[in-house]
Amino acid sequence: MTASTATNLAQLLMQAFFWADEGFQNTLKERSEEYISKAQSQVFISLSDGITRPSAIAARLGITRQALHQTVNELVGLGYVVLKPDPLDLRAKIITYTSKGKQLALTTTLGLSEIEAQLIGRIGVNNVQVLRDVMAQNWGDPYVPTELLTS
Repeated sequence: MTASTATNLAQLLMQAFFWADEGFQNTLKERSEEYISKAQSQVFISLSDGITRPSAIAARLGITRQALHQTVNELVGLGYVVLKPDPLDLRAKIITYTSKGKQLALTTTLGLSEIEAQLIGRIGVNNVQVLRDVMAQNWGDPYVPTELLTS
């Protein structure tokens, strides 16, 4: 991944995400008998972050609930997840891993650790630690232009 200093930070963050996601997909191809799409892998990442409601995952990914449900239904069909009533709100559903899904989640976690180790080998342990420290900070709410706040 190379970038000029003229590239804005948002583009650099997206390039880093795409680099990591490509490594993630390569790990899945190597270690999993079944392919899951990038959209499906984003559901897995959301679940690993503790986000289990389809509406919350859809909002996080910036897609419609209908599009998310299509992706979730594909994962259900593959045997990786199930939809269950939310114990906190029986009108809502939550997504949970099946035992097959838990195994794939473990595989992906190990793969992500390997990707981070590769990054350490490429840019150095100190740079990766600085990157982790900066990314782990609370950045506050997303930016909203003043005009939107007064409308």
